[in-house]
Amino acid sequence: MKNFEIKNQNGRSMIEMLGVLAIIGVLSVGGIAGYSKAMMKYRINKTIEQITLIAGNVRSFFASQGNYDGIYCGCNSNAKQEADYCVGDGCSIVKKAKLVPDEMITISDGKIKDIVSTFGSAVDINSYERFLDAGQKSFYISISMPSEACIDVVTHDWSAANAFNIEICADSCKDFALPISIDDAVKYCGTNTAYLGIYFE
Repeated sequence: MKNFEIKNQNGRSMIEMLGVLAIIGVLSVGGIAGYSKAMMKYRINKTIEQITLIAGNVRSFFASQGNYDGIYCGCNSNAKQEADYCVGDGCSIVKKAKLVPDEMITISDGKIKDIVSTFGSAVDINSYERFLDAGQKSFYISISMPSEACIDVVTHDWSAANAFNIEICADSCKDFALPISIDDAVKYCGTNTAYLGIYFE
């Protein structure tokens, strides 16, 4: 009588391998979604922090002047000249006085080439005359961002930064005295990209 050896086979079946791959796929998709959400939250918080810092720096620098005449520094595509630098007399002030965090500014040939937010969009700073014949005693910071971020940014409590108004331009433009309701933010931030102007005293 012959002895038959039974060999242990440690391999995995095709079904088991497909199951493992399916689990890895589900975890990967969940990880990517979680990472995207975390990055969006980081960008929103960083943008609020940067805007608050810029507003405080501008207010401190111009305090002795009593108004914000001469602060204009426009870096959006409509404001750029052929040389592709930011325009406005205030750009040299922004650069020399370090009114904007270094991480947001690109300098080329001693001039500001870009002021860019965490969303990769251009940032503009300009003076504003809130009341007729009152002079340029207010200023605004404008920036564009995804609609999802717009909702969080406009509903942020801006009172500590002395902001009094927000203009939202998405499907249409609308001005809001602060604070703004979540319903209005959802309605006016649109579904794609929103352009914001945040006004400060």
